[in-house]
Amino acid sequence: MTGPSFETCVVFMLGYPGMGKRTVGRHLAGLLDGVLVDNALVSRPVLELFRWDGVFPLPPQVWDHVVPIRDAVVRAIEEIAPASNSYVFTNVVEDGPDAPEQYGVVRSLAHRRGSLFLAVVLTCDLDEQVSRIDNPDRIAARKGADPEGYRRYTQTTRLFQPPAEEAVTIDTTSTPPEENARHLLAVLGERGFRPA
Repeated sequence: MTGPSFETCVVFMLGYPGMGKRTVGRHLAGLLDGVLVDNALVSRPVLELFRWDGVFPLPPQVWDHVVPIRDAVVRAIEEIAPASNSYVFTNVVEDGPDAPEQYGVVRSLAHRRGSLFLAVVLTCDLDEQVSRIDNPDRIAARKGADPEGYRRYTQTTRLFQPPAEEAVTIDTTSTPPEENARHLLAVLGERGFRPA
């Protein structure tokens, strides 16, 4: 007996900053002929208002202003974007009372669209992760760029762990992002992804 098949998918890449979510996600979106919805795409309109250099502290309420942008993106995908599109989301979801809701926004979107949902948890050696933090691409995208600040963040902040049956873990320390993306495409295929 075979399980259900899906013509589209929604992948949620989760992990600490510098793990390679955007890079692996970009390669996976290319393999899917899909759309990358990087967390910087959602937060950048607000962070541009501060000309954020990725280092100086932002007011905590900044993130409250990002939520309506995320919600608008999700509504646009559901209501007006082509139904044939697959999507790769990226984000850092800290563990806490709001975490299940943040995770559920993307998972529920997949279910409402009839798309296969896969959560991907990225891991990486801490020194390698920190070495990636202050690269010019991150700064240009208004992503955090303080290596030692993110070392402390990684060591002291617990992230949300998705249900094991919905998730796969990949290590980005030394595996090329293209290889990780191909692996994820194979996992999607094993779980019923059958693009038209």
